[in-house]
Amino acid sequence: MIPPGSRRRSQRVRFFAGIAMRASTIPIAITLTLVPPPALPFDQDEFCVAVTDIARRMNARKGRWLDRSTRHDGVVVDCPSKTLEAKRYVNADPDAMREGWEARKEQEWNAAYCDEEAWREAIDNGWSIVSTLTFRTGDQVSFIAEC
Repeated sequence: MIPPGSRRRSQRVRFFAGIAMRASTIPIAITLTLVPPPALPFDQDEFCVAVTDIARRMNARKGRWLDRSTRHDGVVVDCPSKTLEAKRYVNADPDAMREGWEARKEQEWNAAYCDEEAWREAIDNGWSIVSTLTFRTGDQVSFIAEC
C-alpha cells in the first residue's frame, strides 16, 4: 500500500520540476527573440525581378503630369549594368530654377533611397539608382543616389 502523502509528494516534485524546466527555457527564448536573424546575402536576380515589376507598373503611368510642370517619362531598368533610371520632363528652363535647387534635389534623392534598407542594400551591392530630369530646353541633369 502506498503511504498517504507519497503520491502528493511525487506530484509536487513533478510540478516543481515542470516550473523549473519552463523557467530555464526563458533565457533561451529571450536570447532567440533579441538576436537578429542571420542576414541573407543580397540576391541580384531577385532584386532585378522586383525592380523590373516596379518599372512595369510605373511605366503604365508614363506621360502623366505629376504637377503643373513635371511629367513622368518612365523608368528604365538595366539588370546587367545594375541600373534603374527614373525619367522626368520638367517644363521649365534650368536657369529659371531657384538657387541651390540641384543640391536640394540631390539631397532629397539620396535620402529617398539611402534611408530605405532594401534600396540601400542594392546600392551597396553596385546598383545605381538614377533620376534624370530633362528640361524643356533639352538640358538634362542626373542624380545618382549615393549613400
